[in-house]
Amino acid sequence: MRGIYTDYARAFLLTDQRAHWVVSEAFDILWVCWDTATASDNLHRYAWCLLRSRVMLRATCHHDGRPDLRAAVFSTREVHNNSTVPGHLVVLTELIDLFDAITRLPDDQMDAAVLHYLCGTPYQAIAHVLGIAPTLTHAVDHHARATVEALLTTPNPE
Repeated sequence: MRGIYTDYARAFLLTDQRAHWVVSEAFDILWVCWDTATASDNLHRYAWCLLRSRVMLRATCHHDGRPDLRAAVFSTREVHNNSTVPGHLVVLTELIDLFDAITRLPDDQMDAAVLHYLCGTPYQAIAHVLGIAPTLTHAVDHHARATVEALLTTPNPE
């Protein structure tokens, strides 16, 4: 799990050092709480919620408390590979809007979207990491994509 956890943490915390540190912290806490974790209904879910809480404590947030993923746009392949292509600024703006919309999703949908689309985690691994049924992963992704599309096409009242 360390690699996937680190990829997820890096998406929000932006540096390898911060990501590795928070993953190590989560594993240390999990070790201290091991009896409680193994007594829970779902050890993978317990560990994921622990990691997620540690990441979100350190993530940059919007004024409404949701995490801010916009800076992660600058670490994507699309930005690096197309930095000299005409229209690059339009692509950059669209990616920023997309990443911002992802943070408006419910937690499981946001986590699945970040893991799959930003970190490249396959669906089978996402189910294992999040501690959800494998069949539920596709449903969560389907709802996330529909919600993001609606968010991107509906004017924001802010």
